[in-house]
Parts: sequence; structure tokens; C-alpha cells
Amino acid sequence: MNRNQIVAVTALAFFLLVALLTVIFAPWLWSLAGVRALQSLGGWLTLPMRIVTFLGDNLFYLTVMPLVYWCIHKGLGADLLALLVLSKLPYSVVKSFLKVGRPFWHDASLRLDGAAVGFSTPSGHAQTSAALFGYLAWFLAGRRRRVLWIVVWGLLIILVALSRVYLGVHYPGDVLWGIAMGLALVALYTWLKPVLLPRLKQLSLGIHVLLALIVAALVPAVEVLLLGIPLGSSRTFGALYAEAWGTALDEAVTIGGMVFGLWVGLAIESRYVRFTVAGPLWKRALRYVIGFAGLLAVYMGLRALFPEEPLWLGLALQSVRYGLAALWIILVWPWLSVKIGLTACESQRESRSDETGR
Repeated sequence: MNRNQIVAVTALAFFLLVALLTVIFAPWLWSLAGVRALQSLGGWLTLPMRIVTFLGDNLFYLTVMPLVYWCIHKGLGADLLALLVLSKLPYSVVKSFLKVGRPFWHDASLRLDGAAVGFSTPSGHAQTSAALFGYLAWFLAGRRRRVLWIVVWGLLIILVALSRVYLGVHYPGDVLWGIAMGLALVALYTWLKPVLLPRLKQLSLGIHVLLALIVAALVPAVEVLLLGIPLGSSRTFGALYAEAWGTALDEAVTIGGMVFGLWVGLAIESRYVRFTVAGPLWKRALRYVIGFAGLLAVYMGLRALFPEEPLWLGLALQSVRYGLAALWIILVWPWLSVKIGLTACESQRESRSDETGR
């Protein structure tokens, strides 16, 4: 079997296994017993688990992925950024529909991570890490030491999932379904990318912008509809439910903005910039430092400038902020770095090759 077939079989097998476990053990998988069992291993695990859980955090990905995209491997970086955005869609939609409360809603003493907000099922950390680390395993499986890479990334997926349960912010069932959905996303992405990419390249830039706008608007619209469905019993938690509801809406407009920025940025960059990651180490390092500083300036600066009230305006501007941050990563900084000589573009490399040939 080739890599795509292995990923597809693995994703399907794990999905069926989790479905079977859910049918048989659902009451335990969504009870506090699993959380308490892990926490009973001792408080010494709290710090290591907080470190491990950071590997599934958006801040970690948005720190590392620009490094890959700008300085190491452009194609891999673009794929990881696309998967990061795409992975947010399924778990956000399912969370908004099911509206399951987190374990610490029932027992506040279980909460060992103060950053967790929103609904519980499925685990976003588990799904995102399964999607991104799973894709890295697929990518590196075609190279030397493939078994080692598969084991390493597989262990990281498991550790991130266990950390979410240990820290009291997810049930065992949440992380199992998160991993299943993440692996399914890897299988779909590796199958659909070679089919859809040539067709997408044939579309005009105007069509790309229109499609990106439609998707960016649909995401929060669908979330609002799902949040309005009175499913689950988490409404009884009052302020915690209200905070989770607001978090789901915030995440929806964030995803919408990132979808637009990523989609339009890739469409423009592939046509007019076409940068490469080539260059001496000092240039790559400087490229990352300046680019990341610019990303922080865009993200934090606009956060300070944009008002949060009224709510509709705050949400709209939040979508704009994340869209501009995505555009900075994908398009603006690569273009600027080419202009100031920190980065080469494909046409420059071809010109140098021609001159060398002469």
C-alpha cells in the first residue's frame, strides 16, 4: 500500500474503533471517572502535562508554522497552515451542535488548566494535533527513518490527548473522537489535494476572492444556527454555558477570517510572488524574526485598536484581524521580504540559473 492508502485505512480503522467503544462504553467515556483516574497518578504530572498540552495550542502552531513556511519548506508550511484552519471547522461545528459541558463544570477541583473555555466534545487540541502531526508522519513516511517518524508523531498525538484529560478539561471520549476526526481529515486532505489543486489553479483571482468570502460568511452563519438548537443539558450551568456560547461564536468569526486570509493569500502569492525558502542561514533567521515581529504587530496592534462593542462590530473586526494576520503570514511578509532582499522568488532563481548556464 502507498502512503495515502495507509493513512486512509488507519483513519477508517480508528474511526470504527472509537465508534464501537462509544457504543459499548459511552457512560464511562463521558464520566468523571477517567479524569480522576489519570489525576490519581499524582500532581507531579501537572507541569509536564501543561507543557505537552501546549503542543496542541494555537499559539504553538502560529509560532512554528511561519518558520516552516518562510524558512524551511514552503509547501509543507502551506499544507500545515491549511490543515490548521480546516481542522477548526469540524470540531467547532460539532461542539456548537452537541454543547457538552467540560468535566470541571461538574467538579471545579478537576480543573488544572485555566485556559480552557468553550464546549467539550470533541477535543480541539486532540483533533488539531492528530491532523497536523498525522500529516507530518505522512509527509516524512516517504523519507528515511519512516518508522521512527511515525512513532514519534503518533506518541505526540497520544500525549496531547492524555494531557487534556489529565488537566480536567476533556473527557476520554472527547479526545478519542478528536483523534478520529483529525486522522480522517488527514486522509481526506491527502486524497483531495491532488484532485482539487489543479482545478483551483485554473480559477481566476476574482473567483477565488468570491469563494473565500462566501465560505468566510457561511462559517459563523452555520455556527449561529447550530448554537440555537436546544441540545444537551449544559444550559443549566449558567455563566459557564454563556461563556462557552460566546467562545463558540468568537471561534466561528476567527475561522471565517482565517479562511479568507489563507485562501486569498495563497491565490495571490502563487501568481505574483512565488517566493522560495532558499538562502543562507542568517537570512532565514532574520526573515523569521522580522516576519514574526510583524505578525505580532498586526495581531496585537489591531487587537488594541479595534473596539469590542457593540458585539456585532467587535466580531466583524475580529474576523478582519485574523484575516489580516493570515494574509501577513501567507502573502504580505513573503512579498516584503522579497522586496528588501531577504528572500528570493522563483523568477530570480531561474534568472540566476540562466546566467550561470551562459
